[in-house]
Amino acid sequence: MQFSSCSENDDPMTKFEEGKQEILDGVIEEVDEYLEPQVEETAGGLKVRLLSLQSTAEAVKLAGDIRQLCKEGGQSLVILGIIEPWRADDEPAAVLVSNLLDGNEDELGWPSHVLCSVILPKLLVLKEPASRVLLTAIVDYSKVHQKAAEYALLLPLMLRMEGINSPICDVITRIVRESLQPGHVSAFCQKLLSDEADLKKFICLPFHQCLIGSKLVWTESLFNLMQNILNHNIHFTQDSVDRLVQHAWVCADRFSKSLKFGKFLLFLSPNVLLC
Repeated sequence: MQFSSCSENDDPMTKFEEGKQEILDGVIEEVDEYLEPQVEETAGGLKVRLLSLQSTAEAVKLAGDIRQLCKEGGQSLVILGIIEPWRADDEPAAVLVSNLLDGNEDELGWPSHVLCSVILPKLLVLKEPASRVLLTAIVDYSKVHQKAAEYALLLPLMLRMEGINSPICDVITRIVRESLQPGHVSAFCQKLLSDEADLKKFICLPFHQCLIGSKLVWTESLFNLMQNILNHNIHFTQDSVDRLVQHAWVCADRFSKSLKFGKFLLFLSPNVLLC
């Protein structure tokens, strides 16, 4: 399969790139292990290859080379930050995600690093519906690596500085419905609604932290997501329901003219009694 090459001008993350090299340099200085200049140079070469991918075969080969460099060079998040795999177009990004894993790695290690460097940055700036090829790759990956999906994808997305929008809501809904076990979703929602310090324990690259906050921002789409989750027969604890009702009460004036919020309230009323 042939890909169309991507360029830095097409990257939606461009507006967040100013000063990124300084941030990256700071990260390199803070790590415990020294990053060899040769490793950094090799990572730069892999970035060049990433931006000129033309076929599936090239993407598969690049995934193997990235995996090998991160394994041998250590500090995989720093290396991935140099390579910037999120710059790949959706088709090669889907190939990368499916070919970067090797063996039974710790869920909060390499599998999470793959998600937060290839997929998460794309979704944090998503304003249009995600492409089918990317969404399929995300759903399939999250089925196999549910814990990684929680900490390196779902949690940082839910804490997006501007709150989630409709396209992000659709992606999260697909993951919840098709990738995660109901009990996992219930525990995740309880964590979100309890305002725990654990909300800060998400995984992302340092220079994307400016897009992620420390608490939920209640938007129309977030209420819509909660409705989608409840409608999927996910059990909420009474404490979670009480907190959800409290947030709805606080936001009632702000969304008084919102059709989506009105539908959420109509849906919530009988379901509160059933929880």
